[in-house]
Amino acid sequence: MMEPARYGLRGDNGMLRLAEWRDMDGFFVGHESAWDNFENPSEAPDAISVTLRRVDWLDAVADRPTRTIDLGDAVLEVLDAQGRVMGDYSIWDTRVTLSEGSVDAAVTGYVGSVPHTRAEWAWDARRPGRPAERNVWAALPVGEREAWVEVARMIHFRRIVQTYPVLAEELHLDGRHVADLASFFCALGEAVNGPGGYCGTNITGMSDFLQYANRPAAKRSRLIWHDMSVAERGLARSVDLDGRPIRYLDLLVRQLTDDGVDIVPA
Repeated sequence: MMEPARYGLRGDNGMLRLAEWRDMDGFFVGHESAWDNFENPSEAPDAISVTLRRVDWLDAVADRPTRTIDLGDAVLEVLDAQGRVMGDYSIWDTRVTLSEGSVDAAVTGYVGSVPHTRAEWAWDARRPGRPAERNVWAALPVGEREAWVEVARMIHFRRIVQTYPVLAEELHLDGRHVADLASFFCALGEAVNGPGGYCGTNITGMSDFLQYANRPAAKRSRLIWHDMSVAERGLARSVDLDGRPIRYLDLLVRQLTDDGVDIVPA
């Protein structure tokens, strides 16, 4: 029995899925850190060159001569264990090259940012369903946890009906693993939206979420930050803001407070 497909390809105009496959090379190769995202943001698209392995073409045409297909804008879908779409990546100026006699295919195009090198691991961790416990992401080493936030964001916007969360009056952030900026966003997402939850991939996205969140009786929320001493080390890095250096920890606390969340160290 063939193993189930993990990915699919379709045009972004709603057409039927064109192909499915299980493995590929050259897609999950990004290394942008959460630090870089804040300190050196870039809006320029990135070129990708991907090889799809053992592709199942759903139009059932067996004889495929060598040719290149110009799809224009397309969507690469990530499928769960039941074949349902968990999330998707937009690809612009997509070209698919088929070689006669080969079961593989080459895809080129442009993406807003290259998918993180460990995002495949994060997708695999989420395929069986939502995590039952927090901190699954802590299995990733520091420097690779951006992948978990990337996947959590896509799943959130794909499946959550209510984009902005309902903030409880009291929230609890498990700070044991907040060893860098990406770790903070992993932990905050779970404090706000439960295991595997999302609340921004960067400071701007976090602020947007919190500003538009629903609060009972418009009250402020309290964030009980457990083991905050870990962040004293992990978020001690400074960034220049308005001509003055500020620690990321102080910047995050200030932004959370501005957005209606009071920090209670614990």
